[in-house]
Order: sequence, then structure tokens, then C-alpha cells
Amino acid sequence: MREGPEDQTAGLASSLEAAGALIESLEEEVAGLRRDLDAATAALRVAQEQVGGRADAGREAEELRAEISDLKRRHSDEQLRMSNAHINEVANVRRALEEQRRADVEAAASETRVEALKEEFARERAALQDLHKAEIEALRTDSEIWEEELRTKYREQEERHEAELEAARREDRGRIEELENSRDEEIERRISEERAAHEERHEAALKALKSAAAGRELELQRDYQAVVETQQTEIESLRAELDSRKLQADEARKEERKEVKALAESREKELRRSQATRLAETREAAERRVEALRAQREADNRALRARHAEEISALRRDYEEKLAGEDERRRSETWALEERLHEAGLRLETERRVYGARMKELEASRLAEKAALEKDHELAVDHLRAEISAKEDRIEELEEALQETGETPEPPPDAAPEPSRAEPPPADHAQNGSGDPEGEPAGRTEEVDAERILAEERIEDLEARLARAEEEAKRNAEELDRATESLRLLSEPGRRLREGLALFNESEHARVVASISRSFGLPRVHADLDGGTTGKPTLTLLWGDVAWRRYVSDPSEGVPEPRVYLAGTGDDPEEVPRTERQPNARMDAQGRLTLGVQAR
Repeated sequence: MREGPEDQTAGLASSLEAAGALIESLEEEVAGLRRDLDAATAALRVAQEQVGGRADAGREAEELRAEISDLKRRHSDEQLRMSNAHINEVANVRRALEEQRRADVEAAASETRVEALKEEFARERAALQDLHKAEIEALRTDSEIWEEELRTKYREQEERHEAELEAARREDRGRIEELENSRDEEIERRISEERAAHEERHEAALKALKSAAAGRELELQRDYQAVVETQQTEIESLRAELDSRKLQADEARKEERKEVKALAESREKELRRSQATRLAETREAAERRVEALRAQREADNRALRARHAEEISALRRDYEEKLAGEDERRRSETWALEERLHEAGLRLETERRVYGARMKELEASRLAEKAALEKDHELAVDHLRAEISAKEDRIEELEEALQETGETPEPPPDAAPEPSRAEPPPADHAQNGSGDPEGEPAGRTEEVDAERILAEERIEDLEARLARAEEEAKRNAEELDRATESLRLLSEPGRRLREGLALFNESEHARVVASISRSFGLPRVHADLDGGTTGKPTLTLLWGDVAWRRYVSDPSEGVPEPRVYLAGTGDDPEEVPRTERQPNARMDAQGRLTLGVQAR
């Protein structure tokens, strides 16, 4: 009778031992799960270290940034050096030209020298302008090439950085998903195995207990049927205790299972939170880095645009000052020439009057001298005729005397030349009487003729200069009329806009936008006049949401180069006003612009 309760107690003890062994196995499995979680954490840490190894991209970005800053510094130094050299060269040339002009002006005394100096100064000025234009064009080309290189490097760096970030993200996501899937599968598998093993052991224990209890009951019924009634109360108490212990074991197992699940869930949540936090930190760091790169690029672009605008404004101010000085100098020269022309006209008129009065005086004196000479000549002729008639009478008397005497005596040597000596005196007298008065008026007549010829030549020279001045004034008036007509034609908005498009099509900027369009496609083109109907034609080109450019094309004559230049650029089309986003022109594959929207 005592062996029955002892056997039941031993069975209960064995069941409790089995429950303790089950609890120990569950604890071991929980420890194994913890080890697996630690291994997963270590693998995740390794993956994060691998992600951290991507910091080489940041170092490469820093190296590129340092290289870009070095390029900027060298470009600014080179530009400053070239600008200083150009300023010094222009100053030296100006000083040399000013000294040469002063020396030439001081040495020159005639209009021919002044014209030669003007032509030489115009040639030197044209050469300097060509040299300055070439240098400005070279600087602009270098700036555009440098800007394109910077943009290409920025674009390549962003693409490489984004590709590396995307690869790291994909790798991390794949690794995390793989770890999470393996962890979930392992946890579910182990929990299911533990649950199945525990249920099997519990069922086996229950079956063993039931079979033992049934056998024991049969034995007790066969052997101790007499004491069944007395032990019924004890058996009931033992059953109640067994049920209570069973319930306690079930509750303990449930509590342990809940604790294991809660621990696994908390660990899983912690892992997910830590992973999400690290991913968020990585994403924020990448976004901050991208934002920093974008901000730096925007700052560089703004600095380049500001520097370009300052250079353009400085060049424009310089050209405007030069044009104003040149216009002022031309006006002063024109006024000086007009004053000199007026003075020359007055001087010519005065000389004409003086020369006319002098000619009248010379003519009157010549006529008076001629009358006096004619009178003296007539008197000398009459005197000679009287002497000749007297000599002839004397000869006739001598011949008659000889004939009367009948002798022809030879004249004595002393008397023979007497007639010849008697004749020369009248001739000599005639020559002396007529030679001296005629020689002096002839010399004076030659002097008068020479003065008259010089006066006529001077008059002809003055008339030729007056004609040249009138022709030059006429040409200036015609040029002014042509300029007025061209300004009137250019003031028409439609014509001005079309001429601006034609000027852009002939420039090198057409090839630049054509090369850009090969990568981004044909842009939307908006053409308008900046500042109203008399403003400059402004051309805005937008390549979707990628980039935009704005050009100014000024078709006005007399405008210094560059007549077509880049006025603005950017990567965000939202920076462009809404009115300039509406296309009213189109572009072909060669970069030529025409008015009218292209059919799409």
C-alpha cells in the first residue's frame, strides 16, 4: 500500500526532471539564438565597415575639389597676369603714341603732314583694336573651355559618386535583407523545432504517465481493491497536485516562451532600429555630401558668372570711355578743321581782294610805263630821222661839190671815218636813249608776271583745298544720313530681331549650342528684345530640365566686339522667367536660329 504513492511521487519527480531538462534545452537554444544574433551583428558590422570603406570616394572628391581650386587659382593668376601685361602694354603704346603725336604735331606745319599723321594714327589704332580683340577672344575661349572642363569634371564626379553610393546602397540592402531573411528563417525553424520537440516530449511523458497510472490502477484494483476507497482521497489529492504542477509547468513554459519571443523581438527591433539609424546616417551623410558638392558647384558657377559679368562690364565701360574720348576728339578735330576752313576762306577772300587791288595797281603802272616808253621811243625815232636827213643833205652837198670840181680826191685817213663817226653817235644815242628806259620796265614786268603767276597758283591751291573740304563735308553728311537710315531701320523690332538672329547664326556660338544639342537634344528657343523695342535682341535656349543659356546679339553698327556674347547660363530652368520659357523660335542641327515655333 505504501509503494503506490512512492511510485507516483517518483513519476512526478521524473516528469519534473524532464520539464527541467526541457527548460535547460530551451535555455541552450536561446543561448544559441543569441550567439546567432551576435554573429549576425558581427556580419552587419563587417558590412558597415565595408560601407565605410567607400570613404575613398570622399577622399577622391576632396582631391578633385583641391585640383579644381588649384585650377581656379592658376586660372585667376594667369588671367591677372595677362590683364596686367595687357594694361602695361596698352599704357606703353599710349605713351609712345602720345609722344609721337606731340612730336609730329610740333614738327608738322602743313596739311599733308596732318593727314599722314591721321592715317598713321588710324592704322595704329586699328592694329591695337585688332590685337585687343584677339586677346579678349582668346581669354573668352579659354574661359569657356575651362568652364566646360569644370562642368564635365563635376558631372563625371557626381555620376561616379552617385554610382558608388547606389552600389553601396544596393549591396547594403542585399546584405541586410539576406541577414534578416536568414535570421528570421533560423529563428522560425528553431522555434518550430523546439515547439515540436517539446510537444513530443510532453505527449510522451503524458502517455507514459497515463500508461503507468492505468497499470498501477489495475494493479491496485487487483491487489488492493479493498483499500481503494480508503486511498481514493489521497489519489484525488495527488491528481490535483499533479494537475496543478502540470498547469504550473505549462504556465512556466508559456512564460519562458513569451520571454524568448519578447527577447527575440526586442533584439530584432534593436537590430532594425540600429540598422535603420545607420542607414539614415549614411543616407544623410551622402545627401549632405551631395548638397555640399551642389552648393560648391553653384557657388563656383555664381562666382564665374559674377566674374564674367564684371569683366564684361569693365570691358564695356572701357570701350564706352574709349568711344566717348574718340568721339570727343573727332568732334574737336572736326570743329578745328571747320574753324581752319573758315579762316582759310576768309584769308583766301582777303588775299583775293588784296591781289585784285595789287593787280590793278600793277596794270595801271604798266600802262603808264608803256605809254612813257612809247613816247620816248617816238621822240628818239624823230631825232634819228632828223639826223639822218641832215646827213643825207650833207652827203648830197659834198657830191655836188665834187661833181662841180671834177675831182674825186680820196678822203684823207683822218676824214674818211668821219661820216661813220658821225653816224654812230645818233645810233649810240638812240641805243642809250631807248635801252635804259626799256630794260627797267621789262624787268618790272617780269616781276609782276611772276607775282601774278604765284598769286594764281596760291588761289588755285586754296580753291582745291576748299573743294576737298567741301567734298569731305559732303561725305560726312552722307555718312550721317546713312547712319541715321540704318538706325531707323534697326529701330524696327521685327527687323532688329531678325538681324540679331542672323548675326548669331554667323558667330561661333551657333556651333557651341549645336554641340550641346547633340547630347541633350534640340532646345526650346525664345527670342525677344531686352528693354523694349529699342533694346538688344536676347536669345534664351532651354534644354528640358537639364540646362539653359542666354545670349545677347547686338546688330547695331559701330558697336565694339563682341557683338554676340553669353549673358547667362545655369542648370535649373526654373531660374528663367516664365515668359522666356515659351518658345517663339526654333533651331536646326547646325545651331542656326529662325523665328517660328517648330512642329513637335
